[in-house]
Amino acid sequence: MESIDEPTTIDNRVESVFAEVLAEFRDWKVKYSEHLLRSLSIGKRVPPVPTLSDSGNIDGDSDTDKEQKLVQHVTVTSYSEDGTPTSTSTISLQVIRAEVLEPHEPYESCAPISRNVFRGDDDDRMAFIPFADDATFDHVDHTLCYDSLAWQEDYDPDLEVISLEAAYRLHMVHRLPYDDIDSTGVLPFKLFSSPRKPGLFTLSRRRDLLIWKGTTIPRSYEFPSSFPSPNNLRHRLEHINALFCPNLNCIESLCTVHVELNPMPPPRKPTMGLSELLNRVEHPCEAGCFLQIGAVDLPPQWSEDDISSLKTILEIEPDMVPCDHAELCLKPCHEVLYYRKLLYDPNEPQVEYPNEEIKGKPRSLEFRDNDPLEFMPNEPCYHSGTCDASSNCSCFKNKAHCERNCRCPANCARRWKGCRCVKGRNGMSCDKRCPCTKARRECDSELCVKCKCRETSICANSQIKQGHFKELEVKKSKWGLGAFLLEPAKQGDLIMEYVGELIYEETFDSRGEVAGHRGRSYVFGLNEALSLDSSYMGNPSRFVDHVGTSSASGEAQWNCRALVRLVNGEHRIGIFAVKNMEAGTEVLIDYGPAFFTR
Repeated sequence: MESIDEPTTIDNRVESVFAEVLAEFRDWKVKYSEHLLRSLSIGKRVPPVPTLSDSGNIDGDSDTDKEQKLVQHVTVTSYSEDGTPTSTSTISLQVIRAEVLEPHEPYESCAPISRNVFRGDDDDRMAFIPFADDATFDHVDHTLCYDSLAWQEDYDPDLEVISLEAAYRLHMVHRLPYDDIDSTGVLPFKLFSSPRKPGLFTLSRRRDLLIWKGTTIPRSYEFPSSFPSPNNLRHRLEHINALFCPNLNCIESLCTVHVELNPMPPPRKPTMGLSELLNRVEHPCEAGCFLQIGAVDLPPQWSEDDISSLKTILEIEPDMVPCDHAELCLKPCHEVLYYRKLLYDPNEPQVEYPNEEIKGKPRSLEFRDNDPLEFMPNEPCYHSGTCDASSNCSCFKNKAHCERNCRCPANCARRWKGCRCVKGRNGMSCDKRCPCTKARRECDSELCVKCKCRETSICANSQIKQGHFKELEVKKSKWGLGAFLLEPAKQGDLIMEYVGELIYEETFDSRGEVAGHRGRSYVFGLNEALSLDSSYMGNPSRFVDHVGTSSASGEAQWNCRALVRLVNGEHRIGIFAVKNMEAGTEVLIDYGPAFFTR
């Protein structure tokens, strides 16, 4: 690639190419729009405009001919960039009178999802004013929840196409790396993605972009990956590490549920001295081993990146012999040993740093995670030392158990130990006496071994994780649409997981105004920080009706309950049967403490 020293030169070049592509695209779009409008006309032979009689019919023709010959003249005016009219033309369009149809009854759209999606807060730009034609809805008060209206902002979707074309020309013709183009900030969009914010390259793979005549991008061309190419080993590891979800139960990259980034582990300290480490090498390696060459007097010719790469490797695995480090660095073994001695002074004693055995109980073992509504799961802790105030442990500050995702020692006193339940006489394990059940968390497949929670039909306390859902049918009920069982369910069975968008309090308040006016709310309280809204994304569980007690008999009408459970460090909601039900029964839940009404 061509290197350019002055940043202003790159900025000027990007501005120039972007302006060039913008002018080409605007010129093409004017001609394309005119062509599109003219293609709607009925052709060159336009019959005279018919005259209508007082009765509304065309004189001298049958009703069918009158419908076919009725045309409408449309004037098309072109304007320059300053708003001055440049040309005017007239086209003729055929008028077709369609039969007036009855309006469709009101409905709501909902995107189908199988797992929760983290939304956080809605955009500060309001896409549209809800219930705009309803005088009983307070539009003014609702708009105060937003900063602006989406249509007030100057946004042109064509800029995405123009920016992609400009970036391609700058890269292929002017030989500018995409990283340098993106760093100028001249283009309206970022090319590369950042965590939780997709860039233009990523968006272009998800959309069918407009193909215009002036584009030079081949159809087979693929833009680079979501992240720019890091320039050293540490940056490459950070980018790779950030791609994957820190939740060990999740296998998705750029996960939509767990929004926290997977942090790099803290640097590890060596647990043995250099002399002890070198004594472990019995045979020389094939990469210029220090056993054969001996000490080096003159410093090897290493670049800054080479030294930085070795330092990064030592922070991850300091107790590796130089022979193994040499294979990773692609450098001779004796040279690796030279720089290792510079990074770790051999005259200083090496401090042992094994997993510390925690003696006694740490302070504050009054955990809050037995009540899901008052506990917000924290990110896995990854500090050094014991999980207490001295290490600034996030689990300690949150009064939470350490989970298996945490990077603290396995014998940490805060770690959740799981259960030791065994199969009972009924063939099931983990009843009401199970410590996991009491703590309102599902059994962990790695910790709870005896209860057989890895098997699909033994543990009664791992249904959400294993996805033991019942088949449901959505159809009309006396409260509108409802969810009906297509198969029998026993008491304690999981009917379905309630999924939706994970939102914060501010978004809950703004959406609550719309839900209250609509008379239907799909929001459950998940914990003290997040709520789960199934208004716009969900599954058939959103159609489950909420009922109270019968006013006549005083008996409960519901047959299910929605319960919050901690599943692998994540709060999820399951709808469980409270009685035996036959196929065809409508699923009804009560207004439990987790359900918010407006």
